[in-house]
Amino acid sequence: MASASRRLLLKTYSAWIEADAAFRAAQSNVAGFFPGRETHLSVQIGNRGSKVRQLYNARQRALEKLQLARRQALMEREARRGRARVNLLLVYAG
Repeated sequence: MASASRRLLLKTYSAWIEADAAFRAAQSNVAGFFPGRETHLSVQIGNRGSKVRQLYNARQRALEKLQLARRQALMEREARRGRARVNLLLVYAG
């Protein structure tokens, strides 16, 4: 993986981790306001304009950027693998 694409991938992964942690923290704080509503299938993201919704949207954007960076890194890796390597043997008989 080229160093630029690798740095981009690591940077976007780090941004997604931070966004996910912030969203999960906000979600657990919201769960304290509504006891008894916790199920593993429900995700409380709040109304438009709410802090939890903003964190959810930021997390989604970070995930989309991460997926694009990963796709770009994989395409670069495949392009490098596809290049033919030519070894040239020069023989001098003098």
